Amino acid sequence: MTPDTPLTPAEDDEVLAAELALGLLDGAVAEAAVARLSQDPGFARAVRGWQERLAGLAEGLTPVMAPARARQAIRERLGHARPPLANDPTARPAWWRGPAGWLAGLLAVAATVALLWQPGQPGPEAPMAPGAPVYQAQLSGADAVLQAAARIEGRDVRIALESGAAPEGRDWEVWWIGSEDATPVSMGVMPRDGEMRMTLPEGMEPSPLVRLALSDEPAGGSPTGQATGPVVAIAGLTAL
Repeated sequence: MTPDTPLTPAEDDEVLAAELALGLLDGAVAEAAVARLSQDPGFARAVRGWQERLAGLAEGLTPVMAPARARQAIRERLGHARPPLANDPTARPAWWRGPAGWLAGLLAVAATVALLWQPGQPGPEAPMAPGAPVYQAQLSGADAVLQAAARIEGRDVRIALESGAAPEGRDWEVWWIGSEDATPVSMGVMPRDGEMRMTLPEGMEPSPLVRLALSDEPAGGSPTGQATGPVVAIAGLTAL
């Protein structure tokens, strides 16, 4: 088959099933494909087959956070966040060195697949297990104007900016530093009001060794998946 060879009806169905399994459809096309699941057993089997194959890709992978910019875009599309102020990203010297950007991006994509298809993955509203450990951290800027409070109960994380919002066109990005030599992992862009809430993925275990940091980034977060601006606040977790 060459690129110019038209697809057969069966091949068209297979492509549609794959696109539905990957969540690539939207609008009327997505609605029609979903409705077809209950009417066409063969199409439903094809979709399940793609779901199982995609789930298999996630086996053995270590989930990591997707870049804050990607999560911000998803939250905006879902109506869960407001777009940040527009601004041209301004590169600044990195405050730590880590793996190459493409590797971080690849791991982020792998993590997204893993989180989407891992059976039993707790959602954002998963209840805290009885007796789960509780940690907190108070992040303060050098001039004490910037204040942010974090609280972790089990795997539920809440971080709120108490004062000292980022300048116009900039955002504070939250980072998880698992140990002294660990590569920081983005947790997202600090909202200017309200609180950030998320569920820690497997592999990110809270402990007194963990530190949370805020870096100064372009609006929407680091474009590279790694911090590009200076650290403006950092604090370790304290067990309660």
